[in-house]
Amino acid sequence: MAQFLKFELTGSQEELLIPISEVANVETVTTTTTKIDLANGAKKYTITHEAPLAANGVVLAIYDAMKANPGGVVSTVVPALKTAQVPASGGGGDDGKGQSGRTVITTSAAYATFTSSVYENV
Repeated sequence: MAQFLKFELTGSQEELLIPISEVANVETVTTTTTKIDLANGAKKYTITHEAPLAANGVVLAIYDAMKANPGGVVSTVVPALKTAQVPASGGGGDDGKGQSGRTVITTSAAYATFTSSVYENV
């Protein structure tokens, strides 16, 4: 298991590293904020991000990063899906039933970005 969670932020702070051994709990506060409680119970991080497609998408992304990268030092949290990919409807394939060959995508998948973090004593 990695030793640190890494968040790439778009605000003035470019990245955040949190020791995985210190993470006690992760929970959704609002659609655009997620709280990470630290093991000592007196400190927490609040991560601000765009609203994900799934309600607990960011929480799941954090837990996935905690489980990933066995033996590594840093595991980067991949943001949750914000907008699902949309394929073109119908089309005009050779069989008359729709597209044939490759699938045309009208809307690409987009991922929520992490914008900032706040570290607080509780």
